[in-house]
Amino acid sequence: MCRMFGFVAFATFCLVGSLGFAQEQATFYVAPSGSDANPGTEAAPFKTITKAQKAVREINGTMTGDIVVYLREGTYQLNSTVNFDERDGGKDGHYVRYKAYNGENPLITGGMPITGWAIHDEANGIWKAEGVEGNFRQLYVNGKKAVRACFPNAIAANDKGAGSFDHDFVRLTKVDSSGRAFDVSADYVKNIKNIEDVEIHLMIAWAESILRLEKVQVNGGTAKLIPKDPERTKLFHRAYPMLGTAFTSNPPKQQVFYLENSYDLLDAAGEWYLDEKEHVLYYKPRSGESMATANVVAPRFNTLFNVLGKDTKNKVGYMSFEGLNFAHSNYTRPSEEGFLDLQAANFNVDVLPDPGRGNWERLNSNKFLLWRPDAGFRVENAHHFLVKNCTFTQMAATGLDFVSGTNDDVIEGNVFYEIGAAGIMLGKFYQDSTTEIHIAYNPSDKEEISTRDTIRNNLVTNVTNEHQGAVGIGAGYPRYVVIENNEISYTYYSGISLGFGWTKDQTAMTNNHVNKNNIHHISRLLCDSGPIYTLSNQGTGSEIKENYLHDYSASKWSDYWVLPIYLDEGSSGFTVENNSYKNSPSGVGQNQPGQFTQRNNGGYIESVAAAAGLQGEFKNLADKISNIPLADFSNPIPQAPFKNAFVFPALVQAEDYDEGGQGVSYSDKDIANQGNAYREDGVDVVGLECTDSAATQGCKGYAVGYTQAGEWMEYSVNVPADAKYFVKANVATASETSSFMLLVDNNAVTDTVAVPKTDSTWDVYKEIDVGTVELKQGEHVIRLLITGDYLNIDWIQFADSANQTLPPTQWVEKVRLEVSPETAYDVFGLTGKYLGRVELRGESVRNALVREGFAQGIYLVRGSRHAKALRVQVR
Repeated sequence: MCRMFGFVAFATFCLVGSLGFAQEQATFYVAPSGSDANPGTEAAPFKTITKAQKAVREINGTMTGDIVVYLREGTYQLNSTVNFDERDGGKDGHYVRYKAYNGENPLITGGMPITGWAIHDEANGIWKAEGVEGNFRQLYVNGKKAVRACFPNAIAANDKGAGSFDHDFVRLTKVDSSGRAFDVSADYVKNIKNIEDVEIHLMIAWAESILRLEKVQVNGGTAKLIPKDPERTKLFHRAYPMLGTAFTSNPPKQQVFYLENSYDLLDAAGEWYLDEKEHVLYYKPRSGESMATANVVAPRFNTLFNVLGKDTKNKVGYMSFEGLNFAHSNYTRPSEEGFLDLQAANFNVDVLPDPGRGNWERLNSNKFLLWRPDAGFRVENAHHFLVKNCTFTQMAATGLDFVSGTNDDVIEGNVFYEIGAAGIMLGKFYQDSTTEIHIAYNPSDKEEISTRDTIRNNLVTNVTNEHQGAVGIGAGYPRYVVIENNEISYTYYSGISLGFGWTKDQTAMTNNHVNKNNIHHISRLLCDSGPIYTLSNQGTGSEIKENYLHDYSASKWSDYWVLPIYLDEGSSGFTVENNSYKNSPSGVGQNQPGQFTQRNNGGYIESVAAAAGLQGEFKNLADKISNIPLADFSNPIPQAPFKNAFVFPALVQAEDYDEGGQGVSYSDKDIANQGNAYREDGVDVVGLECTDSAATQGCKGYAVGYTQAGEWMEYSVNVPADAKYFVKANVATASETSSFMLLVDNNAVTDTVAVPKTDSTWDVYKEIDVGTVELKQGEHVIRLLITGDYLNIDWIQFADSANQTLPPTQWVEKVRLEVSPETAYDVFGLTGKYLGRVELRGESVRNALVREGFAQGIYLVRGSRHAKALRVQVR
């Protein structure tokens, strides 16, 4: 069978977590009330983390001690992912440390406030907030997670934490494999009008599947639910997990599900629904909540901090993050193409033909391509990296993910609470998203393997709440890894999972240690699981020892059994010894494992229980949950022009989108600027005709590239008078399906503009006619919305006539306009009309224009060595 991934660790190495830090070389301070114009001292702190990051980069080339960035009390509202790379770390054993100021509790949030609430339906107690931009799948009210409107209604689960809830379920009537649909009672859907927005969350053995619904067909007392593609086709190709009558069930029973995301399901206190088309959020308050004063937060982007070394030879080294709170990450993939968990929340990218199993069209393929959910804090290619005493909470998918290329790192003393998927993930589970997942992972580049990492004394509780097939701590193929003295509780699937691949072949793994963990109240929904679950060949020297496993059993909803320590397919190389059990299955569960040794695994061992789980200074980590601060958005992120508003007629450069960040001035679906040029946020800006192979230096221009449908950028513009504008765009694509549209103040002003293929690469740009738009006098915001993937956009021109050509424009700061190495400039009016040339006589361009008698106004000037024009104002 095809099943889950795992996590393990090893502890005979002298790791950074046990070492003291060196004398400080420099200290910077950041505070929400600070200013980035400040020097970053305690008396005059910076305002943003990114400003501190730049200050560190100026001095960490040589280090004689640690560089410390202290974050003061308050909320740090990020406007996009903060990206760290090999330029940001320490050297020679000296650390760059981002840490909370002594005794203070700073919050770093990827969220946005929802305000402006008004009563919508007084009889039913439903409120609404209008003009809500962005898509999200979680909402938090006064620090508690709200319930996305669902059927059946959720039930209270205060044992997980005050205000927590569990989903309730009903059963399918039948799986219609030939029709690729689900039969359910018609009563479940009879009152739902917007079925095309509804999702079915289906629990299948050890994994959950989220499928968007396309339509429903009612025939008497039965309704046939037909999912959307691509998830529909993928699901009905898969052999595993086993869809249909629950495996081994006697009497036979169908699988369980709940429905989610409809205004018509908004009938219980604490539920919410977002109308994405009308941008209206509805909420039914819980008892005691006042929408006049409620602190309501929705996540805006997927990853708050992204630490990414250039490659396995250029890793980020010697960094630490200590005492910080991270909250409010987003994850919207299930809303865009469903989410088919294969195991441990690793989801299907594709299902491949499997001829050896017969007719793969009908639930019969065991060949898969997978990927992992996004994480609120992501680390890749890093060494001697420490995350300590931090709290990760209110995150849509994974909390902390050490993806690959990590070594000699420590994750210690952290709290993971109210997390959508895994608390912690570590290491690769497969080579990449194009490699079939049963192929044993054992790369030639050993620096790619997560090695000698330690996960110790962490509290992981109330996790897997959005992706029930995730685990508390999950590791793919690590080696020499230690997972010890953690407490893991309240998961819907396994506690710790280590390994992937379902193989007895040699893998990257060896000497992994899972010891002295306290694991309880796990597997609260799904089955074929255990407190510690393993897969595949673990080499030699691996251990599962002295863990305390207690207070769990199979749920009434599970398809079949829950086991003790579970050595699943190919598991080998372990010594399993002296594990203590209480109020739970005991022993060692086995399903086609390899060679292993087991001793004394049954019953309660008091000494083992006492030494397992959180120890020493970390004994009371649960107290931190009650001290998670509420987000304070009193200093909201404003949307503002990148340099100045474009004055029409204008040539709008695509890369000069407004400032404000993810969900405010742009929406980008990945965390990295894949073009790595011009700007440093999440939008993928590429260089044009650059002097280097990386296309970042000496560029003659820039464009927005690597686009995906649903992404957008916004531009502040000023229209001097009511007018009709003729619109052109300069674009490139190698795709046959690229397209975009334009909106002004959120109202569409063009239809979808199909962009023909310009070349077999994205290097050939062509001008296309977009049509005409009529705009009213005043200030507006134009949104460039990508509606078809893989389009590069250089600029969009708004001209007074169909044949007018405006010179390329670029906003620059005034100081740059005063003096130039150019000796002569061509001068244009704002309509593009050529007005003449001015020769410089040692003065600024502005003074040259005055000398030559140009009237007051704004002119475009372009030197012979510049591809772009500058704007100069004559007063």
